[in-house]
Amino acid sequence: MSKHFTSAVILCAGSGQRMNGTDKQLSTLLGIPVAIRSALAFQKCDDVDEIVLVTRQEQVATFEELVRNYSLSKVAKVTRGGETRQQSAFAGMEAVSDKCKYIAIHDGARCLVTARQISSVLSQGYKHNAATAATPCSDTVKLATRVDFTQTSGHPDRSKLWLVQTPQAFKLSLYQSAAHTAKDTAATDDCSLVEAAGFYVKLVDCGRGNMKITTPDDLAIAEAILNMREVNNG
Repeated sequence: MSKHFTSAVILCAGSGQRMNGTDKQLSTLLGIPVAIRSALAFQKCDDVDEIVLVTRQEQVATFEELVRNYSLSKVAKVTRGGETRQQSAFAGMEAVSDKCKYIAIHDGARCLVTARQISSVLSQGYKHNAATAATPCSDTVKLATRVDFTQTSGHPDRSKLWLVQTPQAFKLSLYQSAAHTAKDTAATDDCSLVEAAGFYVKLVDCGRGNMKITTPDDLAIAEAILNMREVNNG
């Protein structure tokens, strides 16, 4: 398969409202800031040619310094995001190189992603034009008629349910078209934009370890996973 110039956009502009007032992107995990752990994985991935970090205006200088401190040579730009995740993703898209053919969008708080997982998603993105990290749902899911009450018929087929993660990789021209078409709509992830434009997204199983830091408890869980990986690799 031929090499495609690939840009990674890492979203680091979230407010972290459930982190008890601390910025989850800059919270340290075994001594390394969460968002930097994500960037290091993309730095190590041979399929990624450049990285764009998207953060809040007041943190641009902080991230620029972190880029230097951690020798993130693939980071081409640290740019300001918007008020919503979607606006931040668009800002990242606008900042990629003119050579970009494929784009991988990643939540900076999903800091346990590995270079191998990134390559797996990108490989399927090159093949299908749209792919996302995900993992099959292992829990029984119920539909609710109101808070804390289930529907008697609200039992989706678990074999068809997946939990969607990041990175999410797209052919840039496809993503640009979908993004501009849905510019005024709300979307919780980039797959939703592409699906709304009528395209299918390939699901790539990256396991349950590709978790996202959302609450303080998640930092302890992530630390345990990293320690387990160290033992298994050692």
